[in-house]
Amino acid sequence: MKKGCCLVFDVGKTNQKFFLFDPDYQILEREKVTLPKTVDEEGHPAENISAIVQWMKQSFEKLLQADGFEIDKVSFSGFGATFVHLDENGEVVTPVYDYHKAVADDTFFEFYQKYGPQTTFSSQTGSKNLNLLNSGKQLYWLKQKRPELFQKIRHSLHLPQYLSYVFTGEYFTEYTSIGCHTDLWDYGKKAYHTWVKAEGIDPLFPDLVPTQTKVVKQYAGREISFGIGIHDSSSALLTYLLKGKESFLLLSTGTWCINFNPFSNDALFGENHIAEGATAYMKIDGTPVKSSRLFLGEEHRLKVEQLIEHFNQPKNHHHQLEVDELLLEKVSQDSKNYFCWKYLDNSDAPPKQEIDFANFETAYYQLIKELINLLKIQINLICENLPRKIYVDGGFSDNKIFLTFLKKEFPNQKIKAKSASFACALGAAQLMDL
Repeated sequence: MKKGCCLVFDVGKTNQKFFLFDPDYQILEREKVTLPKTVDEEGHPAENISAIVQWMKQSFEKLLQADGFEIDKVSFSGFGATFVHLDENGEVVTPVYDYHKAVADDTFFEFYQKYGPQTTFSSQTGSKNLNLLNSGKQLYWLKQKRPELFQKIRHSLHLPQYLSYVFTGEYFTEYTSIGCHTDLWDYGKKAYHTWVKAEGIDPLFPDLVPTQTKVVKQYAGREISFGIGIHDSSSALLTYLLKGKESFLLLSTGTWCINFNPFSNDALFGENHIAEGATAYMKIDGTPVKSSRLFLGEEHRLKVEQLIEHFNQPKNHHHQLEVDELLLEKVSQDSKNYFCWKYLDNSDAPPKQEIDFANFETAYYQLIKELINLLKIQINLICENLPRKIYVDGGFSDNKIFLTFLKKEFPNQKIKAKSASFACALGAAQLMDL
């Protein structure tokens, strides 16, 4: 008898993966690809949604025909702050804009005149102004700057819900995506912010439903239950919340490092916390989670590329590094900062980057130390009292240098990391059984 399995498409900003889980959540099949980006109408990098859809459909059809297992559930995990806009026929009608796309300085001036002041608005919506990284404001930008495109939009789906739509043809909005620094949600009122209706964009959003909602469809003569999609870091958080009631802090690492404190008893956030980088997220039932974000993975990628070139090392040389206690101690004792950041806070950085180190290893240790120092600030921002456990999930969970410096900064906490972590996909699979 064939095993009934759950297929999860886990679409990250950098890599795209699928996982096939058996009923005990053991992995039977997995694949990771890196699909090329495309460009929008201005030549700025954009998400290649057609390539993602093609890869998902081809993978699904191939797995449907495989022997030894039978897919009866399909779930989706995807990165946030990204809209897919559809016309009346359900076709993609705009580029899938990259959330780092630059917009004109005056784009949101009138917005905050009408719905601000900015500090109050940020406190209500749980995020500081991040331009298009506040995905809700992408619709305001389209309305103001691309009216001819805006007028064609009939449905706006966050990426995880669009991945589900590809297979079900049904439209949904759910809590983890709408709560991902979108500027759409008023956490005090537990409803859409007043600006959403005032600007007339609320009809573009499908019904808001619990994240564990499922849709049953017929495929290849069998019934398959489809999830409606979940924000990837929130999916990773779910796997740890399902472990039990003991408090913890989760560092969901990858392109972003998103730090979750789901056990805070404090009021959500004051204006000062938001200005310093604190951000509200939502669990699958719509309750808030105290969080902070750091663009750690992307900054790490950029700096490693520079160091690889400077020291003429193989592309993935840093993956081979083991912990050198003498080098660790030497770098730890040096209080000087050497790196300048493209996206992170440069208030303690030198005016000019210095990478005149003896070798690649020393430079890399210094890079990780400085990133951990910035991460520590974001962790302390969301913790009145540090939990005893800190879980590290995602891309940095098997980075020995990163974990060693983290343990050094948090000596009283138990740091737990699972090598080759796949919690985003696992959470999406577990969601199908809730």
